[in-house]
Amino acid sequence: MAISPFDAVKIQARVVIPIVKALEAEIGAESAHRIVGDAIADAWAAFTASRSQERNTHPATASGFDFPVESEVVETAPDSHAVDMTGCAFADYFRRIGEPEIGALLTCGVDFASERALRPDWEFRRTQTRMQGASHCDFRWRRRGNSG
Repeated sequence: MAISPFDAVKIQARVVIPIVKALEAEIGAESAHRIVGDAIADAWAAFTASRSQERNTHPATASGFDFPVESEVVETAPDSHAVDMTGCAFADYFRRIGEPEIGALLTCGVDFASERALRPDWEFRRTQTRMQGASHCDFRWRRRGNSG
């Protein structure tokens, strides 16, 4: 039986949260979050890159994981794409257990590394997340070299 991405993250959280808390006590929250966040992001980017045959594809054509999110396409054009994620079970879970910062390390923090691995010819931006209290996550892509 395959495990859902949501259940996998909840299982990972049971292991990662105590590790991050111990590191915070030993080296401080900022260093602990940087080290753990970078390690998780790099591992996830390598994993997604190894599973994907899609490189530099338009973000609207992406396939792959079945994440428990609700989103709305704000704009799509040949050289750009914009999505507002309005619902996220990951954010709801980590906020409910009082660990949105660690939740961001496990989930939101992987987006930039994954996008660099999968779409090196695309610029990816996100300025806010539901995990950190915003009403939505603002995912924005623009093909590099296009200012329009």
